[in-house]
Amino acid sequence: MSFRVNWKWCCFALLALWFWPSFAPHDPWKPDESYILGLVYEYTLRDNWLVPMLSGEPFMEKPPLFFWTAAGFSRYVFTWLPVHAAARLAAAFYIALTFIFAALAAGQFAARSRANNPSQAAWLTAILLAGTLGLVGNGHHILTDSALFASFAIALYAFSIFPSRPLASGLLLGTAWGMAFLTKGLLGPGCLGLAALLLPIVDRTYRQKTYLLTLSIALLAALPWWLIWPWRLWLASPELFHTWFWVNNLGRFLGENNLGPEYERGFYLKILPWHAFPLILYLPVLFFRQRLDAFKNAAPAALLCLLTYTILSLAKTSMELYAVPAVVAFAVWMGAQASSVPAAFERRFGLVALCLLAVSALLLWWTWAALYFGLPLQARLLHFLPGFAEKPNWLGVLSALALTIIVWNLAWRAPEWSKHQGAVRWLAVLVMSYGLVFSLLLPGLNYSKSYKAMMLGLATQLDKTQCLASFGLGEHERGNFHYYTGMRVERFEIGSGKECPQLLIQGSSMPANIRDYSLLKKAMRATDRGEEFSVWRKR
Repeated sequence: MSFRVNWKWCCFALLALWFWPSFAPHDPWKPDESYILGLVYEYTLRDNWLVPMLSGEPFMEKPPLFFWTAAGFSRYVFTWLPVHAAARLAAAFYIALTFIFAALAAGQFAARSRANNPSQAAWLTAILLAGTLGLVGNGHHILTDSALFASFAIALYAFSIFPSRPLASGLLLGTAWGMAFLTKGLLGPGCLGLAALLLPIVDRTYRQKTYLLTLSIALLAALPWWLIWPWRLWLASPELFHTWFWVNNLGRFLGENNLGPEYERGFYLKILPWHAFPLILYLPVLFFRQRLDAFKNAAPAALLCLLTYTILSLAKTSMELYAVPAVVAFAVWMGAQASSVPAAFERRFGLVALCLLAVSALLLWWTWAALYFGLPLQARLLHFLPGFAEKPNWLGVLSALALTIIVWNLAWRAPEWSKHQGAVRWLAVLVMSYGLVFSLLLPGLNYSKSYKAMMLGLATQLDKTQCLASFGLGEHERGNFHYYTGMRVERFEIGSGKECPQLLIQGSSMPANIRDYSLLKKAMRATDRGEEFSVWRKR
């Protein structure tokens, strides 16, 4: 009696296991998790949610949609979890929305062509997107941009249902514009809006009066998102509005005010081969088989992908995270044409991925055994983890064993249940690798990346009833310090804290009045000896 595998349940199992690292219990990690958590934590402490605050100081780099969501998860949904765990689940929520709406969009685009299978296209899109290196490298962290990824997926679904449901299309498109705006500012809705305006040029489906009605509905649906929070912010503080809108939005895009990462010419073209992998493998295959139809079959996704890459290339800042929304559109573009992918391509890709899966599993299990049981590799590993002496987490080990068995079986039997064994097995490689790292090696990773022990050690020298000044303390460290100790700092750099009897310094540079203080303690993380912290008290 043969057991018939339900391919949809197998796809769902792999996608569910993709979220394994999002549920892994670990401290907030530098860089982005630290300061984002600091902003979320401030919202959980107060009822006025208008101005984003970091350690008691307005922080106007980003609009507050993700902070609101994460704080809401912490205060009203997952009240029994630590704030950082609830915030990580908020990011996972937006990533899940991204998968769902990207898959739905691809299914709708595939339905327009009789040559494509809508259900197959939807699942392949989710599999491809989850397996893209650019997304998986960012998708398991506390990240504000996760809401931006979801907004792009929702916009693509709105475009895909336009011919049959113009009203719903307009409402969803407006919601996507609003989400993008309240997540990242002008760049997201700018890309989506320009794509909406150019669509009639590249796809005749949108050359009708009904499309104008859809755009009008979208504009009305977006207005509350665009107006309410900015208007309230302007009324509360025109200076903060100016800092957010002009300095952090336009200034960052134009490269002024020394904000954002450094500009590098051709940056997004350079990272494309790995950042959009394995999507970049499917692109020439589909163009070879379909010529221009490869563009026409999912024109909105193709247009949004190319347009986003182009706009990002014109900006004066470069960062691989910024390109992930383009990857979302790229996945929908490729996945919508699932039926056109040659079986021979999938077989060869699947064979390579299966070999990588076996190698990655063996390597990670061997690394775990070496770290805890004294194999010859242990000395090299402990060189990067000085002072690490934790015992194995046997619950994590059992979970990792179960993960290994399940993922290996799904990948090994992929040819029985999927026509796209290459994409499935590649996703299995990433699910296995990230799952084992966040199960077997999590204690060591957390030891190397967490500030908790060091900051709590510094706090033992401080009086929480007295104010604390800081000098040289970065935004990541400020957020972490407030979260762990409950103490806000007043920065010398902005003219605050001169009367505080306590001082926290990061780095070797000292303020001019350091002679007025006596040193209480110096500390640094065991895995980063170049990052020094010290606490002082006025004489």
